[in-house]
Amino acid sequence: MHYHRLLICFSLLLLTNSYAQNPCGDMDLLAVNDTVICNDEDLIILANNGFENYSWNTDASTQGISVSFPGTYTVTSSFFTNNLVTNGDFSNGNNDFSSAYTYNSTSLWSEGTYSVTTNANNVHSGFTGTGSGNFLVVNGATNPGSQVWCQEITVTPNTLYNFSTIVNTVAGLGNPALLQFSINGNTIGTQFTAPSSFNTWEEFNATWNSGTNMSAEICIVNQNISGSGNDFGLDDITFTTLCTASESINVTFAAPSNATISEVDVLCETGNQIVLNAVDQNGLWSGDGITNSSTGLFSPSTAGDGIHIITYTISTDCGATDTIHIEVLEELESEIISIAEICRNENPFTLTGIPGPGIWMGTGITDNNLGVFTPEEAETGENTITYMPSLFCAESSTHLIEVYDLVVPETILDYEICYGQSIELALGEGSFNSYLWSTSSLNSYILVNASGDYTLEYSDENLCEQEVTFTVLDKDSCELITMPNVFTPNNDLINDFFIPIEYEFVPYATIKVFNRWGTVLWNTDDLQKGWNGKHFEKDCVPGVYFWTIDYKTNKDIYRTLSGNVSIFR
Repeated sequence: MHYHRLLICFSLLLLTNSYAQNPCGDMDLLAVNDTVICNDEDLIILANNGFENYSWNTDASTQGISVSFPGTYTVTSSFFTNNLVTNGDFSNGNNDFSSAYTYNSTSLWSEGTYSVTTNANNVHSGFTGTGSGNFLVVNGATNPGSQVWCQEITVTPNTLYNFSTIVNTVAGLGNPALLQFSINGNTIGTQFTAPSSFNTWEEFNATWNSGTNMSAEICIVNQNISGSGNDFGLDDITFTTLCTASESINVTFAAPSNATISEVDVLCETGNQIVLNAVDQNGLWSGDGITNSSTGLFSPSTAGDGIHIITYTISTDCGATDTIHIEVLEELESEIISIAEICRNENPFTLTGIPGPGIWMGTGITDNNLGVFTPEEAETGENTITYMPSLFCAESSTHLIEVYDLVVPETILDYEICYGQSIELALGEGSFNSYLWSTSSLNSYILVNASGDYTLEYSDENLCEQEVTFTVLDKDSCELITMPNVFTPNNDLINDFFIPIEYEFVPYATIKVFNRWGTVLWNTDDLQKGWNGKHFEKDCVPGVYFWTIDYKTNKDIYRTLSGNVSIFR
């Protein structure tokens, strides 16, 4: 069975002078309004790519439908266009929007603060989460209705808009953020609960009709009133016009044609003209060498040597088209079809000789009968390949294949890293054309802050592709914890707290302070808070106290430090 495939293209014509009155523009959804179907053959009506949804009057929701009967077929699609938000992906940092929260580029330990970063852990050691680039990280405030992000937008009256963003949770899974959109101070849509797992981005959106409004202050509002948890990220904020369109096509029956062309053997350029044949007549012939489009007379000398595409077309309502390749060989000449350049590390490939089988010679040829060329066996630079055909109407020919040696970079492949550090991985000196890291980065280098293997696929100045793997290991003995042996908690703002003198490269630690009888007076998993010399809000007497620190090393091994500290008042 033959299938006619009709591509029904969606096209959007934006008329510049009328755009303010019609943000969606004037749309012609179907490029063809009427067509035919031939007997029991199927007609494929295919909508254009790039639309989020398709709805046909056949109840189909796919991009295309298969039609076996005449009738009227209607397709409808809706889409969003004309994003009005500036810097909605935060690629321009903390710009082009306002917030009731306080901006802090380095620390989000305080509630009601936000930052723009690529990794939530950069601004809070208890936060987790990354995006495709910059995104907004928020330590939620405790007052409901807080405007996290706002922007003033010019809108067209009586137009339907879609307000959308993606959200992730960076801390406090038991108390996720509760978010809602607002426009001109009025909330719209339903309240959205941030994801229940870390580093999971979920989208929420709401629609809004502008009515008589010509401007709108669009905001994202946090409705959560709890400060425990309520920490989240925002990205890809859009405010777009919602457009819909429908159009129909009429399908009728017609009888099919058969344009199948009879096959033709290889011809010599100096041979006689031949008449090409097809199943059904009354069609037209075209292509190099056709000297009579009605009869299909083909002249090898007019076509010249090479492979020629000949087309036969029957132009009726249910017409048909067929093509064949006619090979014409120039007498006493031959042709080699091959690439001209190749890298030494590429796989062997088979050369093609016209008009057919023959003997192959030259540096790099590893199969003289099949013409297999192996770059690894060839010489660096140009290699001359000779082909001696076994068939008629041809003589020997030559071809040059240039083999490029690989540019091998001199670079360090093994690194060690401590907790909290970042290192740069790069090829170093050399001329390279493209880069693709296992992190999806296309830059010539990447910064990493975690151990593991990082693979780089790259090409050199000759476009030769290679792969190299950098190994980053967790370093031993990174940790540095130094505690004082005395402090004076007398509120004179000098040495009032028992706090580390040095504290670096420690992923996690807890400290306990004991009296001489082994009673725990104070403990915390945040060593930077410091002990104020109190137990149950009462001052501990001057004297010697004992402490232990249980901490995790850079290589996830737990160890313990201990010592004593004296209190003087």
